[in-house]
Order: sequence, then structure tokens, then C-alpha cells
Amino acid sequence: MTDISLNKARKILRTSYRWYRKKGDILPQPAYTAFENDLAACDKALLAGNREEASRLAQQLEKFTSVHFTKTWGQYAFELAFALILALAIALVVRTMWWEPYQIPTGSMRPTFKEQDHLTVTKTSFGINIPMETDHFYFDPKLIQRTGVVIWSGDNIPLDDTDTTFLGIFPYKKRFIKRLIGKPGDSLYFYGGKIYGVDSDGKAINELIDSPWMQKLEYVPFLRFEGKPSCSNPNTVQFEQMHQPIGRLTVLSDDRMKGDVFNGKEWIKDQPIAQRAPHDQLKTYSDWFGMRNFAMARLLTKKQLSQYENIPKKDLEEGILYLELIHTPSTSYPKPVIHRYEDCFEHVTMTPFATAIPLKREHLDAIMDSMYTARFVVKDGRAHRYSADSKRYSRYTPSFPGVPDGTYEFYYGKGKNVSWGGVTFDLPKDHPLYNHDPANVQRLFNYGIDMNTYFDPNAGNVANFPSRYAYFRDGDLYLLGAPIMKKDDPVLVAFNKREAEREQQSSSTKPYVAFRDFGPPVKEGKYDVDFIRAFGITIPPKNYLVLGDNHAMSSDSRVFGFVPQENLQGTPSLILWPPGSRWGIPAQKPYPVFVEPRLIVWGSLALLALLYYLFHRYRASRPIFKKIER
Repeated sequence: MTDISLNKARKILRTSYRWYRKKGDILPQPAYTAFENDLAACDKALLAGNREEASRLAQQLEKFTSVHFTKTWGQYAFELAFALILALAIALVVRTMWWEPYQIPTGSMRPTFKEQDHLTVTKTSFGINIPMETDHFYFDPKLIQRTGVVIWSGDNIPLDDTDTTFLGIFPYKKRFIKRLIGKPGDSLYFYGGKIYGVDSDGKAINELIDSPWMQKLEYVPFLRFEGKPSCSNPNTVQFEQMHQPIGRLTVLSDDRMKGDVFNGKEWIKDQPIAQRAPHDQLKTYSDWFGMRNFAMARLLTKKQLSQYENIPKKDLEEGILYLELIHTPSTSYPKPVIHRYEDCFEHVTMTPFATAIPLKREHLDAIMDSMYTARFVVKDGRAHRYSADSKRYSRYTPSFPGVPDGTYEFYYGKGKNVSWGGVTFDLPKDHPLYNHDPANVQRLFNYGIDMNTYFDPNAGNVANFPSRYAYFRDGDLYLLGAPIMKKDDPVLVAFNKREAEREQQSSSTKPYVAFRDFGPPVKEGKYDVDFIRAFGITIPPKNYLVLGDNHAMSSDSRVFGFVPQENLQGTPSLILWPPGSRWGIPAQKPYPVFVEPRLIVWGSLALLALLYYLFHRYRASRPIFKKIER
């Protein structure tokens, strides 16, 4: 007979004693007396710390009870239900207030987090959550860190499909992950793929520019120029960016259109021509957030370019491909295109100014060297975005001839093959996806994010652009987060000259605003506080602005606006899977370990553990068996 521990012997004695109290009277007198003697002897051995004797007697008791007593189905059901309820209660408290494992379902936070990443989340970085509620027992706003990644609840956020269940049982709101960019009172302005901000005291928020984990990330203030159009009445469509109304278009009785912009105080006439000269207050739609600093982009062949009447071809140099740019949107000119549907507008498309830049071989090489895409799946020569419904979009999947079946992704010009569990391997340099042929460059650029021929450039598709963006930074032209043309590139010099001449030669009835480098919001070497506050987005009290690291694929504050304070639930702490260079602590500002919410939670757990230990020691020192008179 193998010795067992004193703790296990004590558990057997307690179980046996319960049988003695409940059903001991059904035993014959000799068996009852022997059972009592063994119970008393085992209890005495335990109090004396005699492991050998306690072990022998406990195993003898266990064998006796298994022969003479059996549990009913009701007892089994009760014990199972009690265990399940206890386990659920513990899981609920632990996973909502302390720690929880997560899996990343989409690519909105690439490259920091990718699809199929497994990570742990701590819930005590800045507060103590109320289980199953979108609120806190305790919250310290001073602990919230800009540039840190946060987990937040979709409760009362204007997003579709936020409902889920907790542990597959309780109604629950989905949790989302984004990078926290702005705190209450901050004013933020977008330029050059970066965010310039000042806090409520007018101090520069340098970490948005200087933090090492922000260096390779780029941010764009919109997904589409139209934002989220909505009907405020049958004749008026309102344009929202950051879930705020900033523009509107009214169809008058004579079918003329009137475009207005909200300047932060009142609605005024939209004046796109204001972009030609410096101004210190909002006058046009593209003033907001620095929208004028960014263009939507796609690549065209010479034949495709020839079909577009809105792009002047005069003095345009020959190129292998052409970079088409649409920019400086307005609600007044060029006039948006609207389609009515019953008592509202079915579809509204802004008609920004358009221009083009010819691309040489070195530019195509630079694009490929900086290429990034969504994660996509190739099957039988057709591609669809990973996690998208391939059957639903089968009509629109682009062709990738010669590419073997598999799952792929690009980041920073590096192609990867995605294997089981999200583990990636470098593509060989001779892989067809690395081909610098113009057709492959155009295909990866135009389809690489959305993987949908809806964005195929042709004569009938002037307006539908892929989620690709261009911008200037310090005179250089950027695509894919990298300088594709330096400021002294002859092609870019000629483009800037051509844009300036086109602007000067345009008429007052058909004006043109050049796409140019307006420069960062800096004055005399310091952040221009007045400019940033006038043209940027200011965050209201107890609200936060969150953005996805993958600006092209992220539904974030640009869509649903600010995240209320009570929705903030925790922060990612470790990437557990897949193995590789990203394994471990995520790329973010480290959250302090010894903060009040964490100390309260950990201290409470330590206190409970101590009380349990003391109670266990007390019970171990007290006798268990008490004889019952039969």
C-alpha cells in the first residue's frame, strides 16, 4: 500500500466522516463500530502528524466507504453543478478583472499583431473592471498611456456585430484591440503619415512622433473621403469623419447642390479654393484633421490613363505605369455624385481633384521594396483576403497567374508564406509574387489590401479607389510608408511644377487645387498650437481616440469616433504565438507594474490566499471526528 500525503488523508477522512453522519446508521453494528474506530484512529494519527498511520487508515476508510456507500444520481448532479458554477464564477472574475487569453481575428493591428496571434491581456493596467459590465470599480486616467495598445468593449459603440457571449453562455460585448493615440483634451493633426498633437495645456505630445514603436507605423485620418454619409433629411446628406458631422450636401429645389462645412461652431459655405493660400480657420472640408495632406492612390497603365478625362495629359512625361492621385475633397467643387433611393440618397461619392505622376523603373522597384498587403489566400490562380468569405466575393477575386496555392502576406517589402497557426516563412527570391514586372507591381498595389476587382481601374470606374494612400513628408513623396520619390527626383520636381501651373491657370468657375506639401504644423521649430487646435480633432472629456496600426484595414475612431472611458478594459502583455521576432512583449510603451489597480487586485488575491492558508492550518489542527450516539 503506497503512502499518501497528510492532506489527502485528511480529505478522505472528511469524506468518510460525512458518510458516517449521513448514512452510518444503515450499517450493521459490528461494521458501524469498526468504522467508528477507524475514523477516530485516523483523526488521532492526523493530529499527531503520523503520516504512515494516517495513510494506512485513510486508505482503509476509502475502501470501506466505496463498498458500503454509493452516491445517488442526484448527488452526482449536485456536485457536478456546484463544480461548474464555481469554475464559471472563478473564470468570470479572473478573465474580466485580472487576466485573459486572446486571439487576434483580423489584420487591423498589423504588423504589431497579426491574424491568428495568441496573446495574454492584463485587466489591471489602469483600472479594476466590474465583471460582465462595461465600467470600473476603480479607474485612474493618469495611468492611460498614449501609444500604448488597449483592449476595449464594443458596448454603446456605433459598430455592427458587437454582440457575443462570454464562455459561450452569458450575453457579452465583443472586445477590440487598438492603439491609444489621444487622451481627453488632446488636439491631433495628421501630416506626413504621422500625428502631431498638443495636450489640454498646449504641450507637445512628442511620443506620437518620437516613440521607437511608432517609427514604422503610418497614420491616415480617413478611410474614404466621404467618411460615413447619412441622411439628415430627404434633401440633405451629411458626411461624418471620426463619427462627427463635418460636411453636408443639400439638393435645392432647382436641383442645384449646396455644399457646407462645419467649422467647429457653425455651418458655413465650403470653399475648396481656400487651400490655395494660408488660412487660420476652417474654410473647407479637406481642412479637417489634415485631410488635405493625403491622397488616395492607384496605379494605371498608359491605356487606362488615356480613358480618364479628369486627368490632364499635357506635358505628362512617359512612364511605365502612372500613379493616379485623388485629393483635396470638397462638398461644393468638384460636385459630388449622388443617387437617390426612395426618400434618401442611396449612394454619395465625392469627386476630388485628380492628377497623375509617371513612374520609372526605379519607382516601381521602390514600391516593391516597400510593398505591404493584407494576408491573402491564393487558390487556383485567384486571390481573396484571409478571413473574407471567398464564396461571397468569388465574382470579384483578382487573378494571380502563376502563383502557387497558399496563404501569403507582404510587409516592408518582405513576402511571407503563412503556414499552420499563423507561422510564417520567407518567400524565396524567385517566387512569382516578387516579380517586378509592371503587371505584378500594379496587381499587388491595387489589389493588395482589398483583394477585390471592384477597385479595378477602367473607364467605367473613376471613383472606386483601393485603400492605398500617398502623402508628402518634408518634400518627399511617400507610398506604403516609404519615400518613393525624393524631393530632388526630376519626376517629382516636374510634377510639382505642373501642379502649380495647373492651379494658376484654372478658372474661378472651374478651380483646381494642387496636391502639394503643405508642411508639418510647426512654427519656428515648435508645434503650432493654434494651428493644431484650429484644424485638428480635439478629444472631449472622458473619451479616448484609438487607431489601428494598419490604417488601410482598421475600423477605428475614424469610423466610430471616441471610446468612452468606461469601455477601456485592459492591455496586451505578451504575444504567446506564433514564435518569431514578435514573440514576447508587444511593441508599445511598457505599462508600469506597481500601479494602484494592480496592487489592489494582486493584494486582494494574496490576502485571500493568506486567509485560506490560515484557515486550512486552523482546520488541520482541530479534530474532525465526533462520535454520534446510535
